[in-house]
Amino acid sequence: MDYGLQFTSSRKFLSISPIILYLLASFYTKYDAAHFFINTTSLLSVLLPKLPQFHGVRLFGINKY
Repeated sequence: MDYGLQFTSSRKFLSISPIILYLLASFYTKYDAAHFFINTTSLLSVLLPKLPQFHGVRLFGINKY
């Protein structure tokens, strides 16, 4: 995406939109512990791969070839 450039406008949008959804979901579930854990786990699974440190990193051999 964006030829590997970091922090472009499209990458910023794709990073901010899950955060906004996370905050809305947490608010509307009244910070229930079970929902909060599920939402936090899903947020981290979406945001961590977008960090520059993970560029080109493959987990468990997925998309190796």
